[in-house]
Amino acid sequence: MTAQAFIFDLSAFPASGKQADAERLLDEAIEHGLPCALISELPHRQAGEQLRRRFGDAAHHIFSVVLTGADFEARGHKAPYSVVLDQLGVPADEALAVTTSPRAIAAARTAHIGVQAPQVSQVSQVSQVAIMRKPMRKHAVQETRH
Repeated sequence: MTAQAFIFDLSAFPASGKQADAERLLDEAIEHGLPCALISELPHRQAGEQLRRRFGDAAHHIFSVVLTGADFEARGHKAPYSVVLDQLGVPADEALAVTTSPRAIAAARTAHIGVQAPQVSQVSQVSQVAIMRKPMRKHAVQETRH
């Protein structure tokens, strides 16, 4: 798989502060100039609080797209991964979803997006993901309500 973009679910980043695979993948994507998006089922306010706790003020510079209030059961153009892929301008087969949420994993697979379920204690699998450089673009996505 060649990843041109990474779509992280907030669940992929442990609250414990331990370095996780998701953080290593995020660092690698940023180093290669790849766009990164963040999806969360949490409402905007809660997701924003967790983003600030985990990434500080840099969160808005790290993620090209942030989608909160995601409904992973939604289908078609309302499906969270479809919304994010559209904003990133990346086809599904060139994106990688990084999540630990069973609903997010199922939604990513339905959208034909590759999935990496990171482990906190596992050695990083970044070397197994081919990275392709692509210019970063910033997009704002408002919270979706269904």
